[in-house]
Amino acid sequence: MRIFVSGELDEKISHDFRQLFREADKLLKPLESNDYGSEFKYIGIIPIIIDPKRGLLEAGFFKERKLIKRKTKEADIRLRTDFDKFYAADHNKKRLLLVDNIIRSIRVIGEKSKSDFNSEKLIADILKVFSVNAEDLGGL
Repeated sequence: MRIFVSGELDEKISHDFRQLFREADKLLKPLESNDYGSEFKYIGIIPIIIDPKRGLLEAGFFKERKLIKRKTKEADIRLRTDFDKFYAADHNKKRLLLVDNIIRSIRVIGEKSKSDFNSEKLIADILKVFSVNAEDLGGL
């Protein structure tokens, strides 16, 4: 199963996110050979981190999306992360905010799953490769 992380980003944070994206891609790559069920072949996780002061969110742009394509075994999940928190955060907290978005996205897929997708095992493995405890995400 391929796990892809990208972002719909405000230009103010795109440089910081690119660094986190490279790290996430490197850490998630080994998980692709693990067995989490046969329901999905591709999972796209695209955090939305846009400055609300720009008015784009209120104008209807950058909507959250929870798309499951059963025939092609794909999931495309786009959840928002608070821009102000991300912008003001240090590198470690930005990393935690990204991991939180990834975990929330996997939970959405798990809730929409109709077959054998083992979301809890994938979440546990993600937390492990990022060296993060679930409690670390609780205070975000």
